[in-house]
Amino acid sequence: MNSTSIWREVAAAGALLASYPLDAVARRGPAVPGIGALLESEPVILVHGFGGNRSNLLLLAAYLKLAGFERVEYFEYPARQLVPSSAAALGRMAHEIGGEGGVHLVGHSLGGTIARWYATGARRGAVRSLVTLGSPYAYGQVSPREVAIFGDQDPIVRPPLELFSHPYLFGRTVVLKDTGHLALAYHPESLRIIGTELRANRAAARR
Repeated sequence: MNSTSIWREVAAAGALLASYPLDAVARRGPAVPGIGALLESEPVILVHGFGGNRSNLLLLAAYLKLAGFERVEYFEYPARQLVPSSAAALGRMAHEIGGEGGVHLVGHSLGGTIARWYATGARRGAVRSLVTLGSPYAYGQVSPREVAIFGDQDPIVRPPLELFSHPYLFGRTVVLKDTGHLALAYHPESLRIIGTELRANRAAARR
């Protein structure tokens, strides 16, 4: 990793550590939906990475609320649970809160793999958007609607090699320069891409 990506990872780790006490306070307080949640059902489900929890995605949740997505939910799962089992549980949650209208899914690291596993087998319209951040993948997979974001300095999940990729490995692949693994969840360009993708799919659904 170069010096820029190292500093970004350090900053991301600091933000992550600072988020734990904030999340502890938020969990104790009452849930107060914003006006957007009252006016329309537009749920977004955020899925954390291996060994993490919803605290890791608080900044992303705050950004999405500012972008007009008031219904931001978190899917949490046991670290040692198998991906298919976690995906099935995510599917039950998505059906419960999204109903026939569907949900937007954003997952970091293993959370993105879980979201992809559910999305590829979900009924048509159940998943409006699927965005993954540094998520493990298989070269033979088919995920044509997925926007996959990677860091070029990520030592955990390397960006895919086009030579070995299935034509529909991802719908769109973005590789951020000088970016490691943790920083993907905090990078301004990641936030911009996520917001743009979710708004585009919301507009398409309305039309």
